[in-house]
Amino acid sequence: MRRKDVQPIYAETYRRRVRTRRVVFGIFLVILALVAAFSIWRWHAQQELKKYPIKGVMIDQSNGYIDFESLKSDGVKFVYLKATQGAAFTDDNFQSNFQRSQGSQLPIGVYHYFSFTSSATAQFKNFVRQVTTNTGGLPICVAVQYYGTFDASSLHWPLVRKRLRQLMDELHRYYQRPVMISASRDIISRLKIAATHKHQFWVTNGQLGKPNADDTFIQVTDKQSFKVDRQILFLPMTVFNGNEKQWARYLDEN
Repeated sequence: MRRKDVQPIYAETYRRRVRTRRVVFGIFLVILALVAAFSIWRWHAQQELKKYPIKGVMIDQSNGYIDFESLKSDGVKFVYLKATQGAAFTDDNFQSNFQRSQGSQLPIGVYHYFSFTSSATAQFKNFVRQVTTNTGGLPICVAVQYYGTFDASSLHWPLVRKRLRQLMDELHRYYQRPVMISASRDIISRLKIAATHKHQFWVTNGQLGKPNADDTFIQVTDKQSFKVDRQILFLPMTVFNGNEKQWARYLDEN
């Protein structure tokens, strides 16, 4: 067979085509590897999630009307409703959400978004005005997150710890209920609060399958899809750090 004759005028074009094919094939292999890696990661995450059968969500006024029966049918086992934030803000949908949630017989909790600038007493009074006795059956939750210009370096942590502990003590004394702190591991470590029956933790950046002995709840994602009233709604999803028997015992104890 005669060797293919590549004329000099076409040699560079021929080499360019060969290089292009190699690049395209290489990109294809990289994409294929990324897809495979993502599929393996997703499968592993789903396997880890199966170890935590009790799943719950957080709801605030931005989520609009919520059909709690639909959430329950989609596997949700508990719900936390936003009630207040700081010393003045109240969630517009809290009262209606709480009343409608009672018909679903889902375990319900309420949470307050902690302010770094408001006094503990002012935040406590805001919470009581809004919630009254509608605290549900789960521990009262105080969410502590960085916001605005506040971060680990700009906060005066002794003052934060003092205000938060005062707020937790006032809530516990008034309602005779445990208080849950929802925060990242970094914030929890800076708060220097030990986990007890009275003070529980809800870690927002934990990893499933990792040691989480001090955590009652572990947030899995900020946006998990749920089928609610024939529509898809994205809500923050959290799991209880235990099995179904431990969950039943936890509900009895709290």
